[in-house]
Amino acid sequence: MHLKEWASRRVHGELNAVEVLREGEDDAQVSRRTGLPIAAVHGVRTFYGLLHDEGKRTCTGTACSFARGWRPPTGAEVRCVGRCYQAPCELTAGDHPIPATSLVPEPVVFRGVLGEPSDPRAAYELPAHDQILALIEASGLRGRGGAAYPTAAKWRAAAITPAATRYVVANGDEGDPGSFVDRLLLERDPHAVLAGMNACAAAIGATHGIVYIRGEYPRAIEIMRHAIDEARGRLIPGFDVVVHVGAGSYVCGEETALLRGIEGLRAEPSPKPPYPAERGLHGKPTIVQNVETLSIIPWVLRTGRRPDTKAFSLSGALATPCAVEASFGTPLRTLLDVAGGGMAPGRRFKMALVGGPMGTVIPAHELDTPLTFHAMPGMGHGGIVVLDDSVSARTLAEHLFGFAAAESCGNCTPCRAGTAQLSRTVDEAALVRLLDTLELGSLCGFGAGVPRPIRDLLRHFPDEMFAERAP
Repeated sequence: MHLKEWASRRVHGELNAVEVLREGEDDAQVSRRTGLPIAAVHGVRTFYGLLHDEGKRTCTGTACSFARGWRPPTGAEVRCVGRCYQAPCELTAGDHPIPATSLVPEPVVFRGVLGEPSDPRAAYELPAHDQILALIEASGLRGRGGAAYPTAAKWRAAAITPAATRYVVANGDEGDPGSFVDRLLLERDPHAVLAGMNACAAAIGATHGIVYIRGEYPRAIEIMRHAIDEARGRLIPGFDVVVHVGAGSYVCGEETALLRGIEGLRAEPSPKPPYPAERGLHGKPTIVQNVETLSIIPWVLRTGRRPDTKAFSLSGALATPCAVEASFGTPLRTLLDVAGGGMAPGRRFKMALVGGPMGTVIPAHELDTPLTFHAMPGMGHGGIVVLDDSVSARTLAEHLFGFAAAESCGNCTPCRAGTAQLSRTVDEAALVRLLDTLELGSLCGFGAGVPRPIRDLLRHFPDEMFAERAP
């Protein structure tokens, strides 16, 4: 093993259990090498889907599950492989290039995708370090991962927290079925992401950077590692970056769970506060920022302007599934008709799932809803899966129920028990009570977000939700 790769697997003198498990050793061997109890090692092994059942995996993401020609898997499955635009597909299947377009005259997110990728010689140029936070704050940039938290406020919290070590983590765990923008950026414009991390490190005084990439994105992993090698010498002095490969768990998209995954533990969310910016990876101040947000940073620092655009992933029953950049406030109808080419031949619009399994269901009469975090609280990362009139509300609900039950980390009782009960609840009043419990009692955004699309289905399609359950 290359010395640099071996060094990246060590964390404060201890080996990462996830990485050692990937080498095929049994629990006892991993326990001896890492110092973790055997029970803890077994817990890690069984938590992550990509540590077992290797080989072909059928995608059961929303776009694939409702694509014509899809068949339920007979063996191993994967919740999404980030190729929703070519559904149905498998993890081992060949990839097609991701089509990308823009509805804005000057792309911000896709500037290096639709034009020339970021120049490694120029992307890392920075203003004075004490000006970076002020420029980010003046731009009004908010995180593009779904929570829309002010970026400057998060960075400032990490900068003022006393610590000798600070981390910057790029969250590339793009697990929402229907989303593939981060994969597009990691593969086609990796230096924009790295330059954003570099700017963050300069602003908060970080010495370590980690790009967390889903194990389902092997090409992105390879490209990013090569980009990091190219960037050495251009990063600020004392700042180094490595890639951490995810082992297959949807909940790793939650920032505290992602940090536990990097530490080689079960990716279970932690209560907040404290927030990662104050106490994150290995107890040190840590900025976790999603890939799209980081890719915008160099543009903001160069122009000093507000980044009022967002990237969206379009898939499902559309004529031209693609990734598209549009201004905030663009009506969903415009996005689907202009960028997505409208409905595919022979398909009629029924609804769109916006923001993944914890997103929002938009029926036909709400197609003019503007795409903003305020008007559409469930917009999330911006994945949009269009479903035609062959899909009933109950069928979509069952799909979402199955996802929730399979991907709950099990760390809190409301989510662990509640998601398992969803598909067995046949009375509307009982279902609403269960949704209330999940929303109010869950530890993290996963359990709290599961009820959102189900409530939408109950509101827009009440007759369909329980029709199939009638005696």
